[in-house]
Amino acid sequence: MENKVDVGKKVDTDKTVETPENNTTIHPVAFLLPTYKTPLLTSNLLHTAHSCGCYADCLFVLLLDSRDPSLLVYKEIIDIIREKGLSAGYFIFDGTPYCGKINRVVPIINAQSFCVLDSTHLPVTKNENGVAGQIKDWLSGSLEPMKIGVFNEEGFHPVVTRKMIERLGYMFHPLAVGRNEAENWLLALGENLGLLGRVKDVSVIEAESFDGVEIEGWSDLEDSKWVEQTLEQILPDEVERLQEFLLK
Repeated sequence: MENKVDVGKKVDTDKTVETPENNTTIHPVAFLLPTYKTPLLTSNLLHTAHSCGCYADCLFVLLLDSRDPSLLVYKEIIDIIREKGLSAGYFIFDGTPYCGKINRVVPIINAQSFCVLDSTHLPVTKNENGVAGQIKDWLSGSLEPMKIGVFNEEGFHPVVTRKMIERLGYMFHPLAVGRNEAENWLLALGENLGLLGRVKDVSVIEAESFDGVEIEGWSDLEDSKWVEQTLEQILPDEVERLQEFLLK
């Protein structure tokens, strides 16, 4: 995704995803940022990431909506941040819901693990190995390929390995409306399967907010409650199914 984005790839009959040229680089982690109408927040986050200097080998991917009036601004932001040396790219969707955007891009991004952010929160580290180095240490901590990593006790913005996503068939559950219930489902699975682990020396900071709030990924309390109650009923069956794939 470091190459210039100039290709429109048709993925089905009514939705177009704009993708970069083919790239064989496999990143330890790809940070996915669904964003809508908040170019200043997004720009601030990416420039903060560049200024931190701890994201070598990491990839940032904006998930954009074709209806966003700031679409061209996001493209300019990516061009500028790439020139500064941060690996970044974007996809453009036409009508795809929040969780659908995430689930559709994961299979076509070259990364070992994935983390969904919003435009105001960023995992950082002071460790000289950088965020990618800490992610690599977490990935190599056991032979089990299914893993869910957290940066803090609350578990916000968990990191999920590709194999975990492949076994689930998604990253964010299709029933989820927003990020909160989708993350809670992943954390519940990780805890019940013993797959939850801490990514050491990485913490999540909140970027300065001067452009409102990021509305992508938010769901109202009623929707969130219904989703979580529904998923709670199928949790035992899903845990039992996934247990069959655990390394013995």
